[in-house]
Amino acid sequence: MKALFAYFTDVHGNSDALQAVIDDATGRGISRFISGGDMIGIGPFTNEVLERLFNLPSIMMVTGNHDEAVLALKYGLSHPKSHSHAKQHHQWIADQLKDAYAHTLSTLPRELTFEEDGFRFLITHYPFKEGKKESSISEDPFMPIISEPDSIAMKELFKESLVNDFIGFGHHHIVHDYKINQTHLVNPGALGCNKVAEARYAIVYKTDEQELSIDYKSVPYDQTRLFKAYNELEVPDGPFLMKAFHS
Repeated sequence: MKALFAYFTDVHGNSDALQAVIDDATGRGISRFISGGDMIGIGPFTNEVLERLFNLPSIMMVTGNHDEAVLALKYGLSHPKSHSHAKQHHQWIADQLKDAYAHTLSTLPRELTFEEDGFRFLITHYPFKEGKKESSISEDPFMPIISEPDSIAMKELFKESLVNDFIGFGHHHIVHDYKINQTHLVNPGALGCNKVAEARYAIVYKTDEQELSIDYKSVPYDQTRLFKAYNELEVPDGPFLMKAFHS
């Protein structure tokens, strides 16, 4: 088999989880990474995460709703009303975010499409509402999360994109592993938000039979520094975030 890339999503400011994934993947001989968005927000290590990602030798990224909501506040634009409960937290993240990293983040696309080894790939944080693909984050362009996904719901959600062989997405923090006809729908689960101290990602292979194969990985890491930072930095809503997303 030929490893094409490591795919992850929803790092959410958790640099120790991100480093665990990078170390595990590179230890397997993989040097190419693709991120499905939400690199920042929730976790406290905003600049560490972006520095690590932007300095990877081979990385492709799309933005997610948290990335864009933080950038809106950073640049004095409208924050989405649907995220009003997180506005104080997003403002805190925006205040920490270095200007150079904000600029690079703002240049990333919402969607990536490419062809490789005879396969068609789509990377997006989540599907967009009809006519909202180019709308600002203040207009809530992403579709509502399907709380109880199954193959029928996923087929309907991605119906416009099933010409691709691989669709990598995120947003919903649980694992999604579906195959509809030839299309693999892959969400390895949030890398940085997990009820156990394990960081998740997927390795995408081309098999000897000229097919795609997805290998889901879960890598243990130490949460000590993460929890310490939540407390010492007085992250807004820190106790809630630690309970809701990490334990």
